[in-house]
Amino acid sequence: MLTRCQQSRCALALASSLALAGCGGDEAATPATTPQADAPYVPWITDAEGRAMIFHGINVDNRAKVGPEHLPALTQADAARIAKGWGFDFVRLLVLWDAIEPQPGQIDEAYLDRVATRVDWLAAEGISVMLDMHQDVYAAQFCCDGAPAWAVFDDGKSFELQSTWSVNYLQPAVQAAFDNFWAADGAHPELQRHYAAAWKAVAARFRGHPGVVGYDVMNEPFPGSDFDLTEALLRVTPADGGSSRRFDEQKFAPFYQRVIGSIREADPDTWIFFEPRYAAPGNGSPSFVPRLDDPRAGTPRIAYGPHLYSTLLEANGAYGKTDVAIAAWEAERAKETARWPVPVVIGEWGLAFGAGDATRFAEETLAMADRTHAGWAYWSWDPSDAKGWGLFDGATGADNPSADVVVRPYPRRVAGEPVRWSYDPATRLFELVVRPRDGVTGATEIYVPAKRHYPNGWQLSVTPEPAGGVVSSWDAEREIVSLTLDASASERTVRVAPK
Repeated sequence: MLTRCQQSRCALALASSLALAGCGGDEAATPATTPQADAPYVPWITDAEGRAMIFHGINVDNRAKVGPEHLPALTQADAARIAKGWGFDFVRLLVLWDAIEPQPGQIDEAYLDRVATRVDWLAAEGISVMLDMHQDVYAAQFCCDGAPAWAVFDDGKSFELQSTWSVNYLQPAVQAAFDNFWAADGAHPELQRHYAAAWKAVAARFRGHPGVVGYDVMNEPFPGSDFDLTEALLRVTPADGGSSRRFDEQKFAPFYQRVIGSIREADPDTWIFFEPRYAAPGNGSPSFVPRLDDPRAGTPRIAYGPHLYSTLLEANGAYGKTDVAIAAWEAERAKETARWPVPVVIGEWGLAFGAGDATRFAEETLAMADRTHAGWAYWSWDPSDAKGWGLFDGATGADNPSADVVVRPYPRRVAGEPVRWSYDPATRLFELVVRPRDGVTGATEIYVPAKRHYPNGWQLSVTPEPAGGVVSSWDAEREIVSLTLDASASERTVRVAPK
């Protein structure tokens, strides 16, 4: 069975395959309460002390898609390395519908227990976990991962296995399977009911777990026959949105509302993340998902987890000067979050570091994430050589040079409003501008990779300096500086610079 090849992500192989590939029950779960349509969204995920949580992290991991247990190749020691070696405070942890509900209506609690063990390892290291219901090309029988075999209805359409995993999305059987899933009022309405119920079981199992910050409803949802290949490859969207808008508004958003409602029946508090449809938005095209309502009492806890990959970079093996994927992505996400200011965590981004100008692409992506206040999770916790996607070498276990690019200073927790922050890899200057915010306790925490980026030492400064001086402490093992800022100034700038 083909796995999700890290050397060829997203829709990169579709361009070379255009000449060969054709383009071709029961009621769903309802919300537990009436959606609060007028309730305000908030742009931050906050902790128990009211501090803004900024996520830098990694996906764990590609290897969960294969093997009988569908579990990542993660050990307790690995969890410690993620936190202490790289300073990450976030993991997007892959789980699969196939493993959760192997037979209709039968939840595999033993599988959830094994997932919980890994969540416990991560939580013990101070890492927040997003549980990601992962799928690629719908199900294992089509090449990859996701739905259980009993949930595959392909209407007898043809399927011919393609050498590159993503091209399998164009196979008629795959598109039919997705069409049957999205058709909540079609021939198989039980599919969405089962999917929502599986999520309810997950939410019931992890409700209140201190390490679980969110649920990612579906990885890279593919629109089936509504997929616009031209948009995915060329970022050309019809003026009226075409089939993409119809899918997002008429099929996708109602699906999200069903699953959100089902989750809320079991867990009223954990954040729920939604993604845009597969391919085009990750390359800088618009999403048309309307505002989603959260039936929980009080402030909604809906967050946005879009992905970012450059189709041109992956197709050409280099980040060209004319590649506008990052700028287009930033512009489209700004339009979307202007409609409702949900927190944004880039659920996946990454690249093969053997590509031309790979470091420039990574640094521009990370600078954009800082500029737009977005958290992120790198794809993924999988070993590779120095030219691959992995941040560590599979043979030696040592960090690849890419880790020096991806691991950087950032504000993990901000006791106030994080107005802006940035890091310049050339000068190694980190800056955070913060405003006081009522009701926040605890210290502001900044990850400073001292051994990696400041071998000759670093210095901290605050402007304007508090009257009593800067009160700070340094955790050398975790490389975290904690500082307490009073509210005597309307705005302060915190700087970390090399000595």
